[in-house]
Amino acid sequence: MDIQQLRYFVAVAEELHFGRAAERLHVTSSPLSRRIRELEKELGADLFDRRYHQVELTPFGRTFLGPVRDVLARFDALPELAAGAAAAPAVVRVGATPLAPTQVLDLVLETFEKVSPGVELPVTLEPSAGLLGLLAARKLDLAVVHLPVDDPGLASLALAEYRFAVAMRADDPLAGRSELTIADLADREMLLTSHKVHPLVMNGLRDHLREGGVTRIRELPHSDVVQVAAHITHSRALSLTTPSTISGRIFGEIGLVLVPLHDPELHFRLGVVWPTRDEAKGGPIAEVLGALRERRGDSLIIL
Repeated sequence: MDIQQLRYFVAVAEELHFGRAAERLHVTSSPLSRRIRELEKELGADLFDRRYHQVELTPFGRTFLGPVRDVLARFDALPELAAGAAAAPAVVRVGATPLAPTQVLDLVLETFEKVSPGVELPVTLEPSAGLLGLLAARKLDLAVVHLPVDDPGLASLALAEYRFAVAMRADDPLAGRSELTIADLADREMLLTSHKVHPLVMNGLRDHLREGGVTRIRELPHSDVVQVAAHITHSRALSLTTPSTISGRIFGEIGLVLVPLHDPELHFRLGVVWPTRDEAKGGPIAEVLGALRERRGDSLIIL
């Protein structure tokens, strides 16, 4: 049974005449009659009573006609479904770390709206490590994360760089300084949040501090900013923060002092990451990456 046989059947059923049905279908009567006979043989039942100059549907033929019309209507609607799918807006699944300022995510979303209008952009918020896992599993298409990344299947583009400050109590001996260096922190206890948010970045930060002479490093088992602030208050320890982030603002709001850290060798960057092969496919991601590269030029946003 095929679509052509069903069309032949409906034409004869509506015309009740093989000659007129053949004319309507632009075929001759002989192949039309043969295909109807083949269909009846396959079904094991007659569809028409054939009499001299008269054709009528059998009871089974009348029962069969409605479902066949429904099948043909559904079949003829398939091209419209395909056209609808082609016209449907593209979806780019975007991720972003909630620990970063919204400035870079806003830039990425605004760039999508500018160069690929109409693209749907559902956003997932997770720490960088979780976002990198989702990218690797192909559950995200692009993410705003802290850099660098070490997965060869992922590519990255830095867009911004942080400036650090040292968080401390207001009565700390260092609180009155206009800026500090790593050397100024050498004999102090330094609190770091859990490396699990982004092991590569946090381990790199810890190594940089140790190379600069800071040996009393205490890694907390969490990334809770309020608890970090409580540790600073009660233990007189110090912690690094980035003033433009949520943690920096919270430290300032609860009475801690933030003193800028001058360290040209400490690079802590934020950017976009995507599966390496996806850019070569073209489409919205390639267009947005091209626009972001052009906008960035040789300079990064300073956070």
